[in-house]
Amino acid sequence: MQTGLSQSCLVCKQSSNTAICQYCCDDLTLFDIDRYQHNLMLSPKVNLGLPKVDFPQVLALADYQWPLSKLLTGLKFSKQVPNAHALAALFVKHCLSSIPILPQLIIPMPLHKNRYLFRKFNQSIELAKHICNLSKLDMDTSIINRCKSTPPQTDLSAAQRRKNLRNAFEINEAAKQRLKNYQHIALFDDVITTGSTMNCAYRSLRKHNPDLKIDVWSICLTLTG
Repeated sequence: MQTGLSQSCLVCKQSSNTAICQYCCDDLTLFDIDRYQHNLMLSPKVNLGLPKVDFPQVLALADYQWPLSKLLTGLKFSKQVPNAHALAALFVKHCLSSIPILPQLIIPMPLHKNRYLFRKFNQSIELAKHICNLSKLDMDTSIINRCKSTPPQTDLSAAQRRKNLRNAFEINEAAKQRLKNYQHIALFDDVITTGSTMNCAYRSLRKHNPDLKIDVWSICLTLTG
């Protein structure tokens, strides 16, 4: 997150030469990913919070809590792009720097075209773009598409979310062929709550390439279990 230029910390607004100053970084409560071998599904809390998912691996920075929640909402609803760079830098430093084998490709979670036209912004793509730049990974936003327009998931139960997302994603023929070129990818979303959206996308990809290793990445988890 080093910039070399004096600026205001995105959290405390004090003068800093980094997007998030060292004092605020030191106050963050991040997941102990080394303890769980870079797989938070080995954490009892996370495993209980994601009981209905097929993916065996998940990697995230922290629980959905202030100030990360503030940075994410500022990015999502106010297009505060500096927040994306700061969060991506934290993710790369904390989650990826000690991974022995990184995926070949990052696929950010898509929005349905109607929602994208309304928002004109996809925060998951913005975050993934910065993660890719910092970690020298490739990104592809065209492999998987959100073909079903669904109402917001926020107030739905886990069962309602799963029903809501049935057949929500598709992979076209050209994308299916490209997918065969990869052995290891990462699916990325800004926040995972019940895991229903991520699981639906994960199953769509596995359906067309059963041998594909798929990591699941997110900035934050907001678990209720």
